[in-house]
Amino acid sequence: MITEEQKNILALYGVPGVGTQTHARLISQFGSPAGVFRATKKELMLMDGIGAKTAANIVEFDRSSFVEDQIKRMDEFGVTMLIRSSECYPDILNMFKSAPPVLFIRGDEQALLLDSVAFVGTRKPTDYGVRITRKMVAGCVESAMCIVSGMAAGIDAASHRAALDSGGKTVAVFGCGVDIIYPPSNRKLSEDIMKSGCLVSHFPMGMESLPGNFPARNAVITGLSAGTVVIEAPISSGALITAELTLKAGRKLFIVPANADSKKSEGSNDLIAKGALPVLKSADILKALGKRVRTAHGKTETVIRDTRPLPKGLGGEILKVLKDGQLQLEEINNKLDSPIHEINVEIMNLEMDNFVKRKPGNFFERI
Repeated sequence: MITEEQKNILALYGVPGVGTQTHARLISQFGSPAGVFRATKKELMLMDGIGAKTAANIVEFDRSSFVEDQIKRMDEFGVTMLIRSSECYPDILNMFKSAPPVLFIRGDEQALLLDSVAFVGTRKPTDYGVRITRKMVAGCVESAMCIVSGMAAGIDAASHRAALDSGGKTVAVFGCGVDIIYPPSNRKLSEDIMKSGCLVSHFPMGMESLPGNFPARNAVITGLSAGTVVIEAPISSGALITAELTLKAGRKLFIVPANADSKKSEGSNDLIAKGALPVLKSADILKALGKRVRTAHGKTETVIRDTRPLPKGLGGEILKVLKDGQLQLEEINNKLDSPIHEINVEIMNLEMDNFVKRKPGNFFERI
């Protein structure tokens, strides 16, 4: 049963020109969605960023018809609606001021409350890309992580399927209404996801899959996840938008390195220089997120970063020079009597073991 509060929030969100940020600003200004609809066009236009067109849209919007249509569609497809005060609205997303005021859910909304990591990448992966995706997803699922992705063909679909095949849960974030399965080839996959996880969208029911929707979809993927893993992203890949949003949100960005001359991984390889953490196995991801990692004996262990002995040899020397602050690779090389290629390899090992963190601008910082 949808409450009056939910109806009002949904109605305001349905007004053309009112996105997530404008929705939040309007409620902050007028106290509630009902207060926004009571405002005059002149009062609305006094707000920065609210022009005559948006103000007119709010005043003239047919709230009742929109809400009735949305409820009808939700009932038809078994969809639940969450607002930011709902119990199952995930805290990890709600912490952002611009978090969507409404989430539409098909499936088990409890999946949104699990610790999650996102997997994204090209729509046309190589066999290597699919294989490494399945391997890494399986490792994350073994440590009780939920897998978040965008339901696109390629790496997204492989991630969802690998999570299900490993007995885990997965959340698919849509760039359209959750009543529209896109691409249609993923219909069976979507049905399987709903059996244990869920389909999520912040777009109203009936919204078509439009190119302009996907950056906002990617922001939700980022918001739902503690970190994002990028596998095979060419320069033009939409996965790079998700990667940039992950860095902007201050969350962990992981890159699976590929051949330096691989066009399919040109974009993702470049992200390593922007502060992304190269990873070679799921344990690298889990350790960086502070999660428990399965041992060879089926037990779990947690990496205790503060009590581990420091590495010896070149790795130990690198940590010593980083003790007083972050440095670039060339600066580290100037302080040590070792070939730069050996230093580069050792730094990557230190990153994998979570002793060193790569920062924007190719700086390295001791953890």
